[in-house]
Amino acid sequence: MLIRAYDPDRDGNLVRRLLIVLHEYERSLEPSLPESEKMAEPYLALLLERCKKWAGQILVAVDQDSVAGLVVVLTKVPPEEPNDVQHEHAYITDLVVLPRCRGLGLGRSLLEHAEALARESGARILRIDVLAKNSKAHDLYEQFSFQDFTIQMVKQL
Repeated sequence: MLIRAYDPDRDGNLVRRLLIVLHEYERSLEPSLPESEKMAEPYLALLLERCKKWAGQILVAVDQDSVAGLVVVLTKVPPEEPNDVQHEHAYITDLVVLPRCRGLGLGRSLLEHAEALARESGARILRIDVLAKNSKAHDLYEQFSFQDFTIQMVKQL
């Protein structure tokens, strides 16, 4: 398994497919999320824009010349709120592994690469979000010493 930087010409369609896989899984946990097919293209554009703005990268895991997973890490994210920690941090926006490749340590490897990239950039804090119902991802992140920081609660009206 090789982990390398995203190449839009070579990886674009496969990365869009991975984003759909991720979003479909998240929709299975939280049905109020928008339809996956409609969000893939604009979401990839948003990720690329954020990467450019906040010194980020999309890293892909390649298995037999096919993209099997990805992680998106932004390394220079400024504080968003006046009451937030007042220095830049790194932020993992997305992590996904194709279902057929899960359980092989690929998610761990992608997280390790993202953390190394954050450290190399000088980040002192690395953040990641996870849906409250995504216990598998939450458990993996805890194994990497992530700790719950805030919990956002939602009420449907």
